[in-house]
Amino acid sequence: LFRMLAHSALSALAGREAVFLSARAVSSKYPKPKPRHYRRRLFEAAVAPVMPKTIKQCTPPLQIHQNNVAYDKSYSDYEVALADLVRDYLKNEEFRVMAVCQFTSVPGRTLHFAKNQLRLKDIEFRNYGNKIMKKVFEGSPLSSLSPVFVGSNAILLGKTPESLVTISKECNKLNWIVPMVYVLDSRIVSSTEVEKLAALPALNCLYGETVQILNQQIGALPQSLDSIPHSLINSLSHLSVKEETTGDQ
Repeated sequence: LFRMLAHSALSALAGREAVFLSARAVSSKYPKPKPRHYRRRLFEAAVAPVMPKTIKQCTPPLQIHQNNVAYDKSYSDYEVALADLVRDYLKNEEFRVMAVCQFTSVPGRTLHFAKNQLRLKDIEFRNYGNKIMKKVFEGSPLSSLSPVFVGSNAILLGKTPESLVTISKECNKLNWIVPMVYVLDSRIVSSTEVEKLAALPALNCLYGETVQILNQQIGALPQSLDSIPHSLINSLSHLSVKEETTGDQ
């Protein structure tokens, strides 16, 4: 009897816990959805509009390609205005050096830090898109750069010719940007030429070497001028001695 009472008490407690758990699982904030009346559903089905079947037209691949080419060549008012702003920015800031680089995917935090490091060395990182850059250089000597603006590209800008070497050295430290072509005062420079230029010493060192070479030449000039009359005197004295010896014989 005692066991039966204990079992019934435990079963009652388990039932209460189940009831409490089910009550806790349901929130009063979300009312239980109720389906619409069947008459309302029949009415909506009866008055629903009957739309004609849409016919899907297959476009030839050549037409799709021609449409894409026409879209790439056309510019909206927004794109034209953005190209004008970029062109004015390049002129007003007086950038003399530009590098068109292949730009791969990189985390935003890394890109942000790299931009700050480049800005400390007077290098600006810009990414306006290939279509906008083609419009910026349209009708200018740099329009020949259009084949380079394919894929994911970015540009690096500098204000002095020394920026060529700086851009080359900084890009060698980064694995997500590769310079393809350089521009210096509307002159296109290949990356090979810039790498050879970067292998040379600094410009100040070259200035010092040039001054040293000129000083050596200037110092050697008096010696070379003095050697001419001395050699002439020696040759004349040698001839006079030779004539005296031949006359005595």
